[in-house]
Amino acid sequence: METVKGVDEDLDLLCPICYLYICEPVFTPCRHAFCKNCLVKSFGFNRPPRCPMCRGDCSRVKVMELKIDPEMEAAARKADPDYKERASKRKSERKLWMRSAILSPVVNNDNNAIFEVTGAGSEAVNGIYVVGNIPSYLGPRLYNKPGTQMYIFRWNRREWIIAELNRGFEDRRARFYRVSCSFVPEDVPPESGWVTSVGGTGVSPAPAVRPLGQGDRISPRLLQPLLQENIENSHGCSPCSIM
Repeated sequence: METVKGVDEDLDLLCPICYLYICEPVFTPCRHAFCKNCLVKSFGFNRPPRCPMCRGDCSRVKVMELKIDPEMEAAARKADPDYKERASKRKSERKLWMRSAILSPVVNNDNNAIFEVTGAGSEAVNGIYVVGNIPSYLGPRLYNKPGTQMYIFRWNRREWIIAELNRGFEDRRARFYRVSCSFVPEDVPPESGWVTSVGGTGVSPAPAVRPLGQGDRISPRLLQPLLQENIENSHGCSPCSIM
């Protein structure tokens, strides 16, 4: 019985997401425990955030502010000889996410932080876009397709553009699609009205662009590049002023 009890206790200390000893344990409102970083990732992949165990609504949970449970953490420290090292790496990982202008809106469940582009004749344009960061860009939020140089951005207050920014904002040949700002909100990309960009490389049909929000599920495969420690801003265009 002692052996069975010991096994059961160890199972209670396993994170149901990563199946390792729980590290920096936090509880959802429905009282299910997870590694803090595992829950952060899970909430980033699911809109609205839900408990990975029972699918309970966690849309009001600020996951980065959840307190680590001291009693469960003490038990995990006792069971896992590598706990201290693992916890240190997890803290560093979270600091990296919060410093990143790309990642912080995702892990904080920020509205209008993630867009999906679908139906474009140019297949490279389709996919998930998240808030990007280019130092020389001075307009509202721009959005990047992770792992690429494909961006959605506003140009000179007149139009939104989808382009591959390998050579900077001014290269019209790298533009795929555009839409006028005349009759749409200026601060976020419009959902419809897109056309191929004159002088660019876009192919009909033009895409639809929609924000991902309540009730939408985001594929872990599409967002995984955001959760790597080696994310760097590799954009190197010359300084310019965009409004």
